[in-house]
Parts: sequence; C-alpha cells; structure tokens
Amino acid sequence: MKIAITTLFVTIFLTASVAFSWADEKRDHVCFRVLDSNKDGFVTYQEFEKIYGDAKEKYDNADLNNDGKLTHDEYHDLLGHGST
Repeated sequence: MKIAITTLFVTIFLTASVAFSWADEKRDHVCFRVLDSNKDGFVTYQEFEKIYGDAKEKYDNADLNNDGKLTHDEYHDLLGHGST
C-alpha cells in the first residue's frame, strides 16, 4: 500500500511538473531553442530579427560579450524564460 501511494505521488508530481513547464513556455517571448534555427547553440541577429523585427539595440544590449551572437544565458537575461 505504501509503495502504491508513493508511486501515485511521484506520478502526480511528474505530471504537474511537465504541465507547468509547458504552460510557462507559452509566455510572450519565443524560447531560445526555437530562435536558434540552425541549432548551433547561438542566436544571430538574423535569427532574432525573424521573430522580433528590427530590434537591433535590444539585441546589442543583450550581447554582453559583443561577439555578434546571443548565448542561451544572454538571451534569457534579456527576455527571461518560462521555466524560471
């Protein structure tokens, strides 16, 4: 009986965790992995611009190391992330 209750609790917890993470991804920004269209681990301005339009100043402010591309951390520092 104790195992069944533990299994039920774990199942409910995991289901709720997945549901909350999906709901959070629907915030008013596009997730990094969607923007990174070539899946190289960076978001270039060309990728960013396709979704956000002409927002070069915003992009440049997020590019903290001025390398011309956003890392995952730089992007989420700018726009946040659904799972935080």
